[in-house]
Amino acid sequence: MPRIELIPDVFYGPNDPIHWEVDNLPLKAIITRQNLINLALDNVIEELRDAVGTQGSVANRLNQFVDGDGNLRVDAIDEAMHTMDAHTDTDYYVRMRKEQSDKLDLIDDEATNLKLQVFTDDTTFIEFNNGTVLLKPSATVIPSVEAPDIVRLNLAFPVEAAHRHYYGLAPVHDNLITPDFVNFNVNSIASPFIEGSLRVYINGFRIFTDAEVYVPGALVDDPWTLMSFTEDNLNGKFDLSSAITEDDVIRIDFDIALV
Repeated sequence: MPRIELIPDVFYGPNDPIHWEVDNLPLKAIITRQNLINLALDNVIEELRDAVGTQGSVANRLNQFVDGDGNLRVDAIDEAMHTMDAHTDTDYYVRMRKEQSDKLDLIDDEATNLKLQVFTDDTTFIEFNNGTVLLKPSATVIPSVEAPDIVRLNLAFPVEAAHRHYYGLAPVHDNLITPDFVNFNVNSIASPFIEGSLRVYINGFRIFTDAEVYVPGALVDDPWTLMSFTEDNLNGKFDLSSAITEDDVIRIDFDIALV
């Protein structure tokens, strides 16, 4: 504002034909009011100049982020990175994507975290922590549910587990006319037996399918021989890794399924 206090005062002088002191009082009050208004306006102008920043005017600065109707400009918000990535998590507010919010809608009220661990032995377990865990009956365990929240596991004897044991039998040569003392049937009709149930003993020593064992001969002076056998349970047969002699004693145990 112009320095109006420098403009000469228009007061009545002592030589004027009036009572100049008294008549000047209203004029002095008006001039004082003008000076106060001028000072207040100077303060406002100073604040507006400080608000200009680097835009040249307050209007230019406001136009950066406010539309003509006073609403925030969307493009200005985007430029200010008004996205979830620009926010910081606090104890009360956390960032969340749309798919995360949708998952929360699937959770029932007052739901609690649940994990299920099933141990297959003393140290090994399988953990279920996602989706539905199905409990299905087997041949030996049948689950039953009692309202409202009791699950019982009932043990049953499966029909397919029924079998008959045979102990200390002498196997039959696969070729009765010219036996080779290597290939045998478990009995005269080569009955199919349960896989893994066949046990073979030669001269009192048990031999195995997965490892060779030294077996003594029938006589004291006979050498010891590494022996094993291979089973064919579906056809009721087995064969030795080495031929035995007519003097050797061979006995077998095996199980036959009843169904």
